[in-house]
Amino acid sequence: MRKKKFPIIDDIAGKATIKIKPQVKDLHPVVEQLIIKLSHLDFINFIRVSPEDIQVSSELTHSRVKIPISKQDHPTASGAHLIIHKNFKDIQFYEINSAVKGHGGKMVDAIMKALPEDWRAAVVMDWSQGFWDKMAEKYSNLELL
Repeated sequence: MRKKKFPIIDDIAGKATIKIKPQVKDLHPVVEQLIIKLSHLDFINFIRVSPEDIQVSSELTHSRVKIPISKQDHPTASGAHLIIHKNFKDIQFYEINSAVKGHGGKMVDAIMKALPEDWRAAVVMDWSQGFWDKMAEKYSNLELL
């Protein structure tokens, strides 16, 4: 049996299937908290961690490489794609989709609660028609660019 590289994740995380790419040598504490918080959302079934990204979703793509679906306007998947900038202490919401009303807010809430006070979150492109404005009112460390 192969020894797990990050046993703490298996011990603390929720029911989601977590795939950590081999290029990830160690988990930054903020990334670890993001994984834990997001894995406890009942609709998140899959988490994929890369050195610079976290992708979470209720569904996977049907291609050869299974990737959590976060594409905007997907009819059935709820998910998010985050780009992590550890050196700058910020994350970027690259994509987010909520096929069920309320899932988007729950994902943002889990992500923002995982961030330390000195970290920031950014939304570069906003096509949400008001969703991100509401989130920016709720979280002072969330910037709409």
